[in-house]
Amino acid sequence: MLAIIAILVLLAIVGLGVLKGLGRRKIREAGESKQARIPATLQEFGRSVILGTDTAGAVALIEGLPKSRLKSLRPGVWGLNQISKEDAVIEVWPAGSGAEVLVTSLEENFGFPQGLDGWQRFTGQLEAAATAQGVTVQRGARAFQYQPAPANSLDRAHWVLAKVVAR
Repeated sequence: MLAIIAILVLLAIVGLGVLKGLGRRKIREAGESKQARIPATLQEFGRSVILGTDTAGAVALIEGLPKSRLKSLRPGVWGLNQISKEDAVIEVWPAGSGAEVLVTSLEENFGFPQGLDGWQRFTGQLEAAATAQGVTVQRGARAFQYQPAPANSLDRAHWVLAKVVAR
């Protein structure tokens, strides 16, 4: 009887070791997959909306949209609230004879920029509202530069606007 108990304990120890190894592999693969998606995510966040109206008109369009995750930070600047209220900071900048609505910074949480679905939903609503009011809409392209998290922090790295890629 003692031998059977010893064999069962040994099998349990070996089984837990195998499960632990499989769990670590799954976590590592999930992290690698997330890191591989960062360039495409940044490219999508960089797709600004260029409106054929002045900055006041663009701000008025944005203010008229439903604000489920969009929080006003100051006049003409909003935060897209996924995990924190500044996951994606959205601003309105003058652009020639119009106004550009763009993401100026992204906060990284859990090793990844957050809020892409909110940004895509917001730009879709903005384009629809602008078109309904007869305002022309174009898409621009911006790039981001990585700023690592502070040394005393586990997270909170940032991606900040780098330069104009294309118009």
